[in-house]
Amino acid sequence: MVSNLAKISGLIYVSGDDGISSSNISKLLEMNESDITNSIDKLNGNLSNDPDSPFTIIKYDDKYTLATKEELDSIIKKYIIDDDEISLTQTSLEVLTIISYNQPITRVEIDDIRGVNSNKTIQKLIKQGIIRVSGHKKVPGNPKLYEVTENFLKLFGISSLEELPKIDKNLITKEEK
Repeated sequence: MVSNLAKISGLIYVSGDDGISSSNISKLLEMNESDITNSIDKLNGNLSNDPDSPFTIIKYDDKYTLATKEELDSIIKKYIIDDDEISLTQTSLEVLTIISYNQPITRVEIDDIRGVNSNKTIQKLIKQGIIRVSGHKKVPGNPKLYEVTENFLKLFGISSLEELPKIDKNLITKEEK
């Protein structure tokens, strides 16, 4: 049987960069919010005290999300931005295409179009300064909205998104049923 701590940490993990509120966890697990908060504090204590764990749980906008420990920032930045050279993988190009033609767009909407989770790619593109959070969508959960930056335009040698090639929008959008 899986413990409540495991269930809570699993929910925080799958919520990605959008995070999850204690009230949402409470509803999903049918636990009271104070028990959820205490459990998250216990989880975070376990993570913080484990020198082999790279993770911590942070709270922002009343939501919890999993993040890497601050002590790892330099090595992670070195990995993401190696000598200021930006190299784009096929996955990065796919995510950039979806964002540039559909912005502003949420991670969940990107994931729906791609059919796979894009969280790591989005985080890498943010660190590289190619995309940014432009706000929050006015729907339950208020997910972050992403858009390309001026660095995107410079990287691809264009002055505006209107210069992007015309493509069949059905290739990069999710049809509404």
